[in-house]
Order: sequence, then C-alpha cells, then structure tokens
Amino acid sequence: MQLVELKPDDPNVVDLFSEIDRLMNTLYPIASDQSLALEELNQPNVRAVGLMNEEEIVACGAIVKQFDKTLYGEIKRLYVKPNYRGKGLSKRIMQILLHYAGDAQIPLIRLETGVKQEESIKLYESLGFDRCERFGLYRDNPLSVFMSLSLQSE
Repeated sequence: MQLVELKPDDPNVVDLFSEIDRLMNTLYPIASDQSLALEELNQPNVRAVGLMNEEEIVACGAIVKQFDKTLYGEIKRLYVKPNYRGKGLSKRIMQILLHYAGDAQIPLIRLETGVKQEESIKLYESLGFDRCERFGLYRDNPLSVFMSLSLQSE
C-alpha cells in the first residue's frame, strides 16, 4: 500500500468521497452530515491522506486544524472500503494523522462520529480517545458521539 495525499481533482478521491457519503446517508439523516467537503481538501489547515493499492484508494482520513478557545485537530473522513476492513488500515491512517498532529504541535485531537458506528468508536477508544462534550459548530444531536485525545504529556 502506498500513502497518497488526497486531492479534490483526483477521480479516485471523488469516487471515494461519494462512496462515504452514500454510506453515511443510509445510516443518518442528511441534516446530520457535517463531513469534510471535497473542495476543502485544498485548504492549508487540512491534511488528508489515503492508502492506495495498485488500482484505487482503499482507506482514507483527514485532520483539520481548528481553533475554538484552544488549538485542536479534528479527524474527518476516516474510511476503509468494505473489502479491506479488518486489516488494520483505519488504525494505520489514524496513526499517520496523529503523528502529523504531533509534528505540527497540535495539542488536542477531537472527532465526531455516529452512534451506529460501533467499530469506529472501539478503534478510537483503543487509541486512547475518551468521550467528551460537543465542540466547534456541532449542535446537540443524539446520533453523535464526540471524542477527544490529548497529545500533551502530563
């Protein structure tokens, strides 16, 4: 697997984001969607990566540098294609993003996921994330799970 940067004009990335959106729209109401948009990949505060096999991107994730009383990085678009699940690719993407956050001196990582994504929640907990209060522009939503991880040493 090759690590690649996600670019909004890459047809592989367009297809992958469409696949993610279709899945999310089957799990949650469209009004709940606050995904990273394709065109946001060009923003300087976004680092988005994927793992590519010989033909296509099979896993991806992004971190968005944000500021809301404190600097933090928000994990977005973590996804692995169904045929590649169970191989540790989401954990690998998360480790790449967390390493980037450490290098960029981002002290706090936050994310929002959905209550129906139990495997994702288990992954985040295994990486040290704890549930937290909503943050940023998110509204209260019973379908959302908010999590955070401090990268600062105590």
